[in-house]
Amino acid sequence: MENVRHYRAMGSLCRQFAAFDPVHSWKYLIEAQKWEHLAEAEIASHFKECNTTESKAPELRSAA
Repeated sequence: MENVRHYRAMGSLCRQFAAFDPVHSWKYLIEAQKWEHLAEAEIASHFKECNTTESKAPELRSAA
């Protein structure tokens, strides 16, 4: 989840740059969107991994 924090921080930084540089704001906002997409993908991957691990856990407990 450390990656998510990093991705969100980078997105926030890009949005701040966009606010202070209106001429190039479109570039910064696209970059911010890219970082946010990476954060969402990381979260989805994490929860998919957790749910897969969790769904296997009861089978292991009942076999023991």
